[in-house]
Amino acid sequence: MKQTALAFIVLMVVIAFGMTGVQAQTDTKAATIQIVDAKLGTDVKDRTIVDENTTFPLNSKVFVWLKVAGAASETITVKWADGSVTHETQLSIGGTPWRTWANKTVAQAGDWTVTVTDGSGNILKELTFKVQ
Repeated sequence: MKQTALAFIVLMVVIAFGMTGVQAQTDTKAATIQIVDAKLGTDVKDRTIVDENTTFPLNSKVFVWLKVAGAASETITVKWADGSVTHETQLSIGGTPWRTWANKTVAQAGDWTVTVTDGSGNILKELTFKVQ
């Protein structure tokens, strides 16, 4: 009976330490993906944002340009939202550092938010802009 109890205690300790290790690995992975720089503008030319701004005309195309580090072979999500209108774009990251961008034609006036998340849904960056 004592051996069974001892074996059970050892098993529980191993499980507890194993779970802690898994959580630490997940936290480390999420912490390594970083948005080093993020800008909003009207276009991207030569991998650089054009006409950086935070106010855009109605029905214009808005670009979010990102410089990502620590995310080789990962996918990030860019979510565009203005209350009732949302749109998501998946971007594949091919190396580190990596420059990438997404765009959205904004057909509704108001305050917009662009949220960048990692594969686990952790928020990496948020930008806001106005459409008039």
